[in-house]
Amino acid sequence: MEKFPELKEGQVTLLRADFKTGHVLDELFKEAVKADQEIYTIFDDKDKALQFAKSIIYARKDIECVISGQDGEMIFYVTPQNVASF
Repeated sequence: MEKFPELKEGQVTLLRADFKTGHVLDELFKEAVKADQEIYTIFDDKDKALQFAKSIIYARKDIECVISGQDGEMIFYVTPQNVASF
């Protein structure tokens, strides 16, 4: 799998996973098993990432998203069960 990227100030990453299994998914929603699969999407701010995560989950109820900051610390954990609270 892809390593956690180096981020600029204010940037965040979005990671997708299968909600039932927790398996990490690439940007095409395929299970990430190869080193060359891109699993992180970079956004310039957390609000844009959160809106994107919500749009994914509203379209696909089997996905969860983790939004992390520059240090890799989780900022948001968005699931089909809690998406409406964001």
